[in-house]
Amino acid sequence: MSRPAYLVEGVLEQRFVQNVCPNAPVRLINCNGHSVSIEAIAKRLGTLGRLLHKRHSPLIVVIDREAREEAAADFKKALAEAMLRENIEVPILIGVPDRNVECWILADFERFVESAGLDAPAEPAEFDGCNGKSAIKKLLSEGSPYVETIHGVAWLKAARPEIMADNSPSFLSFLKEIGHIRCWWISQAELSLSGHEQNLAKSAPANAARGE
Repeated sequence: MSRPAYLVEGVLEQRFVQNVCPNAPVRLINCNGHSVSIEAIAKRLGTLGRLLHKRHSPLIVVIDREAREEAAADFKKALAEAMLRENIEVPILIGVPDRNVECWILADFERFVESAGLDAPAEPAEFDGCNGKSAIKKLLSEGSPYVETIHGVAWLKAARPEIMADNSPSFLSFLKEIGHIRCWWISQAELSLSGHEQNLAKSAPANAARGE
C-alpha cells in the first residue's frame, strides 16, 4: 500500500501538501517548540497516526528542529526511536528542517530570489542551521510582508527538490526517504537525485586518494 498521510508542523506545510499532493490527508501536529519533549511529540504523533495507519501508509512527518540543542539528525533519530513505542503499524518517514522549513525554501536560493522578485542578493554560505524565517524577512524589501501561508507556500512549491538536496543536508536526508512517493513535486527530483548519488560514488575514490 502506498497511500501516504502527512503529519506536519504548521499551516505553511499543510497548505503546501494540499497543493502538491491533493489526495493525501494532512494533519497539524500542534505540539512543538524547543521546550517540548521528544516523548510528548511522539505521543501526539502516535495519537494522530493511529487514526490514519489502517488506511494510509507511510505516515510522513515534517517537524522543525527549531532552537533545540540536538542536531537535526540526532533529533530525527530520537523521535524515530520514541515512535517505536506508539504502536504504529506502517512505516514512519520523518523530515526535520534545520531549523525551520524556510531554510528549505532558501536552499534553492536562485528560485527563491526569482519568485520573491529580489535583485540578486548575496547567497548565504549555509542554509541549514540558520533561522530561515528571519533570513527571508531580512532579504525582502523594506515594507514587503512575508505571509507564511501565501508567500511561504508559493516559494516552497517553486523550489526544486534536487537543488534543495544539494544545499541542505536535512532536506537530502528527507528526500532519500520520500523519493518513492507518487507526487509531482517530489518526482521532479528522481533523476537528479540518482545523478547526485552517482556523482558522490564517482568522487569517493578520488577523495580517498587525497585522504579526504
